[in-house]
Amino acid sequence: MGRVILIITGGALLLAIWIYAILDAAQAESQKVRTLPKGVWVAITFLFPLVGSALWFWLGRPRKDKFGSFGAPLERPPVAPDDDPEYLRFLEARAKREREDRERQNRAAGLGDNEEHRDKDDDEQPDSGSQPGERP
Repeated sequence: MGRVILIITGGALLLAIWIYAILDAAQAESQKVRTLPKGVWVAITFLFPLVGSALWFWLGRPRKDKFGSFGAPLERPPVAPDDDPEYLRFLEARAKREREDRERQNRAAGLGDNEEHRDKDDDEQPDSGSQPGERP
């Protein structure tokens, strides 16, 4: 009885590996399949279940290399938001806008404090080097 369970379990495991190998070979990207063309790998895994599946996993399955074509390093997706260059640019732009807003508010508050002095100085002409609208 124990042998029968062992044989059935082993057969089910081999069947699952075989089906997985066929589906994996069929769904793989054609350009990334190694050694043989994709269609040949599907045929080999279908016709020779045990050997074909083992060969697919060993020789045909695309690798997840650290390097792309011609040895160029692959770009890794950011792991965390603070590693994402686009997010960092967004944060820098937001910080710059907030700084500029604070400066505008400080200037506006500074003008409010000096209104009395500006009213007295309205009769004076601005310096020749200053632009219209600038404070002398």
